[in-house]
Amino acid sequence: MDYTLIRRNVESILRDTLSDTPVAVLQGARQVGKSTLTQMVSKDVKSMSVTLDSEDVLMAAKGNTYEFISQFPEGLLIIDEVQRCPELLTAIKMSVDRDRRVGRFLLTGSANLLTLRDANESLAGRAETIILQPFSVGEKMGIKEDFAGNLLSRDILPYLRGATPLTRADYVKLIIDGGYPDAQHRSGKRKGAYFRNYINRVLDHDAAELSGLSHIDRMQQIYKILAGNSSQIYVRANMSRLIGIPESSMNGYIHLLDDLCLLNTLPAWGNNYSRRAIKKPKIVLTDTGIVCSLMGINYEFLADIKNGTALGPLLETFVINEIIKQQAWSSADFSLLHYRDSDNKEVDLILEFIDGRVIAIEIKAASSVSKSDFSGLKTLRNILGERFYCGILLYTGTDVLPFGDNLFVAPISAVWEVAG
Repeated sequence: MDYTLIRRNVESILRDTLSDTPVAVLQGARQVGKSTLTQMVSKDVKSMSVTLDSEDVLMAAKGNTYEFISQFPEGLLIIDEVQRCPELLTAIKMSVDRDRRVGRFLLTGSANLLTLRDANESLAGRAETIILQPFSVGEKMGIKEDFAGNLLSRDILPYLRGATPLTRADYVKLIIDGGYPDAQHRSGKRKGAYFRNYINRVLDHDAAELSGLSHIDRMQQIYKILAGNSSQIYVRANMSRLIGIPESSMNGYIHLLDDLCLLNTLPAWGNNYSRRAIKKPKIVLTDTGIVCSLMGINYEFLADIKNGTALGPLLETFVINEIIKQQAWSSADFSLLHYRDSDNKEVDLILEFIDGRVIAIEIKAASSVSKSDFSGLKTLRNILGERFYCGILLYTGTDVLPFGDNLFVAPISAVWEVAG
């Protein structure tokens, strides 16, 4: 399979943006497929593409920003890796204010343009940002999955029973493969080499270029420690002790990794509903292939049932990332959070919808469940009352079962592979 030509589920959103907005911003980590997607959406329109990864082009952009962004007035100007010259944003704002035609600029960036140093312009009211994540499982299968939207619009039990159960080995392969296009056709040591080289490039080169941090050499150590704690609650004091830096310095590193699209943060839910709720966020690395590479975990290790404790956090990271990806194109509007209280009752993932309803999700590596596995979901149900739409325990087993009032058990594969 040619993974570089897989259709991306945000493609229609990007096309719509170009049809009604002057500036479209396609943002995502390096090598997730931004250039390929821009080629797909621009092939039917008059366009010109330039990349600031070229030092000559970058020098030209910095030399005369307005002349640079005015070089293709007759169509769509695509500027790749625009974060390398944030001064262009001001020139684009001035140009758009004079000419509000839609579809004038398509900017791609491997960093969050709104938080760049030297970026004095957000393009508010002139641009729309689309986030491109690594491949979702649905994209690799050729489907547009929508777990949240379908749960709201269909009868839950028949819908969940449309999933095709997978084996533990199937889930392990999905975790090891990750979602980066260029990693899909590699295996074994070659896959590990790809991810190591990728992280070296991003953390040693891009991070240094974008940040003003004094000890950028610590980025590799910090990211590796975060990999070992992915999907866990982030305690800044504990992290600073592990690394040996002042606690006050940690936020700068975390924000930089966030800006580079290498991690996602899940805020805590429930501070307004439960005084016992813990306020600390979860940090989730954006790709399990990278996590496994940084931790030295391969397929054989993870597939061995004797190493079962290693699978749980990786499955949680994997499922959370799949739903984050779907959030971009879902028919439902929702926020993603997590819950833990001082009694250690927790819910791995909370989907809070714009109308106030909540879907709560627990993720287990086990192939069987017990009543105690539902303690966090039941706690949340008691807090929420009628706002609690349903709670789903996702596991590596095969059965779909009701488990009490608005509680269900389903295979993890229900997140993407469902009938209809």
